[in-house]
Amino acid sequence: MPSFWSNLPLPPVRDASDTARYYALIDAAQLERFSQTMNLKSDSILSRIALLGEQIAPDRYDASPHLLELAGPDSYRNLVGQFARRNASHGVMTCLVSALAASELIARLKHRLDATLPDDVECVNRFFDGRISPHLHACLGDQQRSEFFSVATQWLVVGHDHTWQSLACHFAERDPYTGPLAISVRQEAYLIDHCYPYALIEHFERTDADLLDGVPAAQRYRFFKDAMATAERFGFDRSSDITLFCTLSMTRGANFHEKAPWPEKLAAVQAGRASLQDVLKSIHD
Repeated sequence: MPSFWSNLPLPPVRDASDTARYYALIDAAQLERFSQTMNLKSDSILSRIALLGEQIAPDRYDASPHLLELAGPDSYRNLVGQFARRNASHGVMTCLVSALAASELIARLKHRLDATLPDDVECVNRFFDGRISPHLHACLGDQQRSEFFSVATQWLVVGHDHTWQSLACHFAERDPYTGPLAISVRQEAYLIDHCYPYALIEHFERTDADLLDGVPAAQRYRFFKDAMATAERFGFDRSSDITLFCTLSMTRGANFHEKAPWPEKLAAVQAGRASLQDVLKSIHD
């Protein structure tokens, strides 16, 4: 099946000043064998820097983010072509336009890797994943967002619908950001809720790719987000129940819960008289 990258236009990079530099932040974990499949010696790539530092183990190299400095906006064509041949995930590349030199940009990006959760647990901020950054952008407060995304004049990713999405940013010559990024309870809940569909997609990619193929790739995020919302209305909050509900949505249709005998059976689950597994077994029997 042809990759959606084959039909994706170049990122809508605006005409920039003479001082603009063009970068691609690559999440290598979303590309099979990054070190072997990416042509990093292409004339369109001026340099490559590992975001986590160059002294990383070989097995982590292909699962780490890398910053590529590009020769110009047309260089994105080369990368899109390579992703098409390798069927990379849509979150593999973040396009950045910035006046910063590569050494300064990588320093600022590294500074943004650290985050703390509400219980003071330290974690890695995966802003380099193009699937996550739009939701991070959406949940931050105005000042947080302005300071965090101030490394670039343009920040673009491929959205869950497989179209280019621009994240508003305002470049600051002097970095106003001071880390780590403190995630509030509300922001943590938002990120979990909006990123969980990707965990479900990855689960079915590993366990039942044929079943997942029944949902067009550009519609999968919305399909699972809607299925999650419906499952939550019935009181399902365990991951196993949500996964099973999504399986039923794929095998029986997104509106299966509206068709007999499911309304009656699911009412029993809501009332605590049965589990979703019990209901499914009774219908099969």
